[in-house]
Amino acid sequence: MRRTAAAASAAGVLATALLATALLAEAPASAAPGDRTYEWSGPEGEVHRDVAVSGSGRVFSVSLPEPGAQERSWLENGRRLEWSRFDVPASSQGGMIAGPGNYAMAVTGSVSWLFDGTGWDGPVTITAQEVARSKLVGNTDGDAALLWSAPGGRAYLSRLERGGSWDTRRVPSVLVDAPRDVAINSAGKVTVVWAAPKGTTAEIRRTVIQTGATTWSPSVALGTVDHPRPRLRLVTEGGGRETLLARDKLWRQASSTTMPTYQFRTSNRAELAAGDSLTRLVWAGMVGDEHRFYTRSAGTSWGPRTLVWANAGPGDCPESPWFGVGMVPSGRSYVAAAVRTDVGETTEVCGGPFATLVTLDRFDGYLNRAGLDTALQTTPYQIVGGTSGPVVVEYEPGNWTTDWMMQFFDR
Repeated sequence: MRRTAAAASAAGVLATALLATALLAEAPASAAPGDRTYEWSGPEGEVHRDVAVSGSGRVFSVSLPEPGAQERSWLENGRRLEWSRFDVPASSQGGMIAGPGNYAMAVTGSVSWLFDGTGWDGPVTITAQEVARSKLVGNTDGDAALLWSAPGGRAYLSRLERGGSWDTRRVPSVLVDAPRDVAINSAGKVTVVWAAPKGTTAEIRRTVIQTGATTWSPSVALGTVDHPRPRLRLVTEGGGRETLLARDKLWRQASSTTMPTYQFRTSNRAELAAGDSLTRLVWAGMVGDEHRFYTRSAGTSWGPRTLVWANAGPGDCPESPWFGVGMVPSGRSYVAAAVRTDVGETTEVCGGPFATLVTLDRFDGYLNRAGLDTALQTTPYQIVGGTSGPVVVEYEPGNWTTDWMMQFFDR
């Protein structure tokens, strides 16, 4: 494991009286949820990769280089130490989803690639138009939905039911280049949300297209937020209950057939993850000279606020802290976090970084804490897990030998 001197020194500041006793417990020796799986090792890469884990536990990824940065993209799949790579034309747009068995589907630009147990088939054309601002989501059955912009900024949604073909329809009422997000549940229902700017505020709107339907539901306003271009995060549980973050406001469905209703305000720096029947909210805050990471989970109702992790660090570092959250279908959650400290040698103004991965059960119980290789604070953490196999954390470690990497942990 690579760790900077700053990271090693920062470990000494973890012990704090403000953390619960359980949080200070040492990680189990082996076979605990969230332990590093050293028998797994993925290929390192120069660019970000979108990652998915299939029902058999096989890991799939697609590289998405910045425009002009690489001459090609590539598709990877592997188990433990055995990996294969398939080069495809370069694209910065796309993603990867996985389904039962060894099923996976990748999108690069305007085409898709299918892996169904033996190798990659494709490309299959999704649209003849140039694709921009795309986001690919899938469910555990392998159904897929791609939200994307055409030249000029109009929003389109392409759907693919596993074993079928792509169907593309314009998403009505979405303003050109408005902030937006998409989710698909286990029944194949697709929901799109967006922010319609109104001066210094934005109105949050929602529309749905059901499995087999050809028209969208009328768009409905959920409420307003105090920013014309708020950050949006939409997740759905397998059964269809949706949760939406828009800047610092949160909406949630009481059931899959009701409209989302406003619940409460949270932090501008918050993340969501969802499993079969549970949703987790994670946010960060500064208390004194500590960065603290909190969580609440929701099933039929919201649980209490729980402290996940705390670490000392200067409060004037704009990049700190950074974090991500992922959840396996059963509801176990994984929270990756990095903060800067003022301990150790560094050329950075805000000191050296320290990163960790915390594992929680579905009842907010603390299970484990494992170290991550030193991570940049400006990189997103991608945390994915399937119905079997490892939990994969993909991120930018921020050292001089590796640009992007995947690390593997027990479920």
